[in-house]
Amino acid sequence: MRDLMRELCLILLCLAALPVAGNTAPIRAVVSDSNTPPYAIFNADKVLQAGLSKDIIDELGRQLNRPVLYLNLPRARVEPWLLQGEAEIACFLNPDWVSQPEQLLWTDALFNTQQLLVRLRQAEPVAAVQHLAGKRVGTSRGFTYPELEQVFRSGDVIRDDAHSLESNLLRLKQGRLDVVMTVDLSYHFYVNTTGDHSFAADPLWSAPPAVYCGLSRHDATGAQQLNATLSRMVQSGFIQRRLTFYTGRIVAE
Repeated sequence: MRDLMRELCLILLCLAALPVAGNTAPIRAVVSDSNTPPYAIFNADKVLQAGLSKDIIDELGRQLNRPVLYLNLPRARVEPWLLQGEAEIACFLNPDWVSQPEQLLWTDALFNTQQLLVRLRQAEPVAAVQHLAGKRVGTSRGFTYPELEQVFRSGDVIRDDAHSLESNLLRLKQGRLDVVMTVDLSYHFYVNTTGDHSFAADPLWSAPPAVYCGLSRHDATGAQQLNATLSRMVQSGFIQRRLTFYTGRIVAE
């Protein structure tokens, strides 16, 4: 009996020494409801239901065999949570849009997004920053707009925040704003899903910026796995196919 117990103990010790296969902890992903559809689509209870962000991160979790925990945070808290290690990943960011980009790890570019200045259809086009002088621009609360920060600070252009694109477009119709700043995917999704053709959109004069996922540095191994998997998803065309789904355009494989 003593020999049998000794053998069992040795077996248990050997099993305990074996490495754990993979990381099965949930991926803590920030997806804020300040992200406009189709980037994120929330229900009335502020629970993430669908959208490009959910498509990408759900697939990321599937490929890594990890569940996903979605964190709905105000835009201003996204960067601090990544820096403090309370979240692992947040997508649709750019190093120019955060205050400490060097403190985060960055994935490859997911895609490029054209920024737009939306106006009422009958209003004059906006083709240069001078055309915004004295105007009130509808923006998203917590977001950074590097191309306009200087004129916002000087007061030459008035920044007026709201929580959603829909709210800004309503205020534009009511005459409370002159222009609304948004991005192409959100604007075209709004038009396609509502059939509202009251507006026209002028591209911002700067080059379309790339968007990335920002990763926390608190778990270097985990961040490396997330980064490598997202890179494969970009290269495989998965993200482009999801973009195509939301824009309704057919892109050749």
